[in-house]
Amino acid sequence: MIRPLLIIRPEPGNSSTAARAKAFELDTRSMPLFAVRPIAWVPPDPDPYVGVLFTSSNAVRTAGPELASYAHLPAFAVGGTTARLARDAGFTSVVEGESDVARLIGKIATLGLHRLLHFCGTDVRTFDPFGIVIDRCIVYASDAIDPPEEFGTLLAENPVIMVHSPRAAAHLAELVEPAARSHIALAVISKNAAEAAGQGWEKVAIASEPRDEALLEEAARLCR
Repeated sequence: MIRPLLIIRPEPGNSSTAARAKAFELDTRSMPLFAVRPIAWVPPDPDPYVGVLFTSSNAVRTAGPELASYAHLPAFAVGGTTARLARDAGFTSVVEGESDVARLIGKIATLGLHRLLHFCGTDVRTFDPFGIVIDRCIVYASDAIDPPEEFGTLLAENPVIMVHSPRAAAHLAELVEPAARSHIALAVISKNAAEAAGQGWEKVAIASEPRDEALLEEAARLCR
């Protein structure tokens, strides 16, 4: 019997993960526990920067038309979707980092670039800048939302829950009482997310790489 897979990340990432899950023939349920919203921002002067950094596709989606002021700069993007959206936004020089931001920053450091503008959300995972000056420009927020009524019913079905960030893990831990965790398995994006989820879960499995594809593979293994 295949266990239900619950995807709690915000849209449009939720639908993207659910589409990938079809290849695994899983009993997939989409139930976002976060909602992304744009934040008004004042465009910094692009002249001091030698490139821009995107660690989330949400930053490209929500930045708005002001992003065009930086399209002449090289863009460094974590993940294929983020890179594609950067190209769609008018960036002609896009360097894609296939896994996590740490590896991408390491690659940037070897190029001798000294200052980047990081378009990001209000909640940003810290990383080693490798000596590069990285200024943050916050363009969106991902707000925790209350689950729908059927959330409790689904938890009783012994689901596997995909957790894409430490913040998502912490929010899930707030929603699920310790006494109810023993029949729920988590597939988490990182060690930090595993720690944020707390104790008492049936199992917590960490993805081999901090990518949606690797996380989905781990979740599918738990579902079967």
